[in-house]
Amino acid sequence: MNSSRTWKSGEICRISGTYRCQNCHLAGRELTLEFEAGKVFPMCSSCPEKDVTWMLIRPSSAIRATA
Repeated sequence: MNSSRTWKSGEICRISGTYRCQNCHLAGRELTLEFEAGKVFPMCSSCPEKDVTWMLIRPSSAIRATA
């Protein structure tokens, strides 16, 4: 299991939240997307490299249903 806050394209998202494309960030662009746990991280549609690193910048808050 990945112990950092970054994952590569093709890996499974383990924490739902907002992620930033690190390649875009380093190139001066800001691309953030929401991913749900269990989904596969995609390639970046904005980067020429496509295979990128996604960094968790804000985990989704858990919402509890009450009856």
